[in-house]
Amino acid sequence: MDNTGIYPKFPNNRPLTQWERDKQLKQKQRLEVAPRSELAVVKLNSTYLLSVDRWYRQRGFLTLLGLAIAGVGLYWVVDFLWMVATGKVPNENGLWPVIFVGCGVLAIIAVLGLSMAGKELFRWTYYPIALDRKHRMVHVFRLNGTVLSVPWDEVFFTLGRGKGIFGALNWDLRGLVLDKDRKTVRETFAFSIVIDQEKAVIAHWEFLRRYMEEGPAAVIDAIRFCMPVDGQREPAAAGRERIFVNDAGMSGAMWLIMWPFNTLHAWARMLAMRTSRIPRWPADIAATLTVAKDDPYVRDASMNPPDLR
Repeated sequence: MDNTGIYPKFPNNRPLTQWERDKQLKQKQRLEVAPRSELAVVKLNSTYLLSVDRWYRQRGFLTLLGLAIAGVGLYWVVDFLWMVATGKVPNENGLWPVIFVGCGVLAIIAVLGLSMAGKELFRWTYYPIALDRKHRMVHVFRLNGTVLSVPWDEVFFTLGRGKGIFGALNWDLRGLVLDKDRKTVRETFAFSIVIDQEKAVIAHWEFLRRYMEEGPAAVIDAIRFCMPVDGQREPAAAGRERIFVNDAGMSGAMWLIMWPFNTLHAWARMLAMRTSRIPRWPADIAATLTVAKDDPYVRDASMNPPDLR
């Protein structure tokens, strides 16, 4: 599970690196790869494409891990203090001070666990990214609820590297907002794809690029499902499906081994979604993201099976 951008945060207010220059993806340069939507699309039409964020795929993992850490820490704090209060542990050889110090350490660990879970609980159901083709703008819903708006042609797109919980490196797709000198990174955002294959990220970039540069007809056939989070909380069945689909390529035995964890992950995802707010664009941005009634390129969650809408 790779939560780069949350843990750790993207580095900003820094020089653009040579590696980022070497991996730059240019808006006007067509790449001869098959576009991949990567289960990122919330809705698509002739005006704009709405995408989920980098952390949507594994949403619920920080909740599960954080609550587990907090639960273990609090359990042992209560257990040790109960043993002291009931006289099961005598105050001999300085044992009580050691227990109290240990309880303090465990309490700190529990607080850190709750802080981790708080990165998903009581936040927003997702952090949408809107590619406004009509006005050639990119709108990004930030983690703090504010919105970044930047012209499509001014964003420096590049590949990025993130690190999973066990240290494995992944590829992702990032947009860098540069200072006027075009050498200093002021802000970073990332699209939904996080994977160990560079070519898959490039294919997703080409999906987004072709939409903006060539229009919806160039990419509409790549969309099989839309994420059902537009103006609503994710249905439990859709969240469960999104968790389990991550392991779709595993062998049957490995899938069964992962089943208990994925079930807990799906429960934690549902908890995160139920406690979080639905993101809303500011009125001035929402006014630009309109769709014509006769638009032939509208795709949204209504195309999904009934339980995934």
